[in-house]
Amino acid sequence: MTMVMNMQTHYDFEQCQQLIDERLDLPFFRAVVDPVRSNLILFLASNGEMTIGEIAEQFPQNRSVISRHLDLLYRFDVVLRRKVGREVYYKANSKVVATKFAEAATNMEALLSLSE
Repeated sequence: MTMVMNMQTHYDFEQCQQLIDERLDLPFFRAVVDPVRSNLILFLASNGEMTIGEIAEQFPQNRSVISRHLDLLYRFDVVLRRKVGREVYYKANSKVVATKFAEAATNMEALLSLSE
């Protein structure tokens, strides 16, 4: 989703804040910049699909904390999950992460060019 700006030459702070809120998926970025969640994303991107137990063994947080973090990442499509019997497998959804960051970069360029 690329942003299109009107030709207004001056934006006040509230207008800028509104543009940022409309054009950047801030809840998504808040989810992925959390230190534990960003480490989970990198870990899964590096190691491929794993069970919650295998993932939790690699982190100092307990399994339920890791599970909550993975659930939040799943809600934002950052990780994919599938259930096989009693096991739940997770893997990084690299395409979604790359797309969101690319969209954010394009939108930030447009926002920053407003003052030119």
